[in-house]
Amino acid sequence: MEKNNLEIGMKCIKYMLLCVTAIFVLTSALIISVGTTIYAIYHDVSFFLEDHFFSPAIFVIVIGVIMLFVSLFGCIGALKESTCLVNIFAVTLSLVFVLEIAAVVAAYALRSQVASMLNENLRTTMPYYYHNPEVQGAFDFIQSRLNCCGVDSYMDWETVSPPTGVLGISTSNITVPNSCCAESRYEFIDNMEVDECTKLYANGCLPRVFYLVYQSAGLLGAGAMTIAFIQLIGIVFSFSLASSIRKAKSERERRRWEIQERMINAYTSLNPDSEKKAPVVYVPFHGQTTA
Repeated sequence: MEKNNLEIGMKCIKYMLLCVTAIFVLTSALIISVGTTIYAIYHDVSFFLEDHFFSPAIFVIVIGVIMLFVSLFGCIGALKESTCLVNIFAVTLSLVFVLEIAAVVAAYALRSQVASMLNENLRTTMPYYYHNPEVQGAFDFIQSRLNCCGVDSYMDWETVSPPTGVLGISTSNITVPNSCCAESRYEFIDNMEVDECTKLYANGCLPRVFYLVYQSAGLLGAGAMTIAFIQLIGIVFSFSLASSIRKAKSERERRRWEIQERMINAYTSLNPDSEKKAPVVYVPFHGQTTA
């Protein structure tokens, strides 16, 4: 009965650790997806962002990949009932936990720099719209995708004069890019179909780009913090399971020696003649006994 209880206990510990590692595989996939999503969002407006804004997203992706491989230690440790592998799993999780806290701090620290950085970059690059293809592509992307025009409003394009031969949308003696058009209609002029813009985007791009980047950084920090909390629980649980496995294996070893001792004692009591012939009997944990 005691042996069965011990085996059941070991199986429970093994399956619990397998469940923990399975949870960490899922959280690894989750944190990788969060990191890649935020990185993709940043990449869309990367022309107006500084390079260090990508660091937390890349950091989180690397952490997720490390967690995915570290989970193998937990799975193998559970299957092999190895306290060494389970402890390696728990220690590595502890190191990853520290890295995630660093990613959270970095993400929230960068949020305070978003407003001034975007305002400066948008206003600095705007005059080069008609002369730099990269600037033109970046502005056209955010204006068409975020439904905005200019930095604060379409009036910002008043200071940017298009070169001769470049067509745009003229309104109130201001020429704005075609990407600022919110609604248009087709008209026939001299038997030609012309796409005429009837409405411009009223909002500027600065508030919308700021909201996008600011909220993305907050989401990245919140996601990393949530997964770090789950990891903290997993670290405590893994160390506890490693201790339980160690105790269960010691108890199993003790019972094995007890059974061996009983068999030796039973054999010598049923065969006294054999006991006389054997000068020395080695009994575990009891030293030597001379017959």
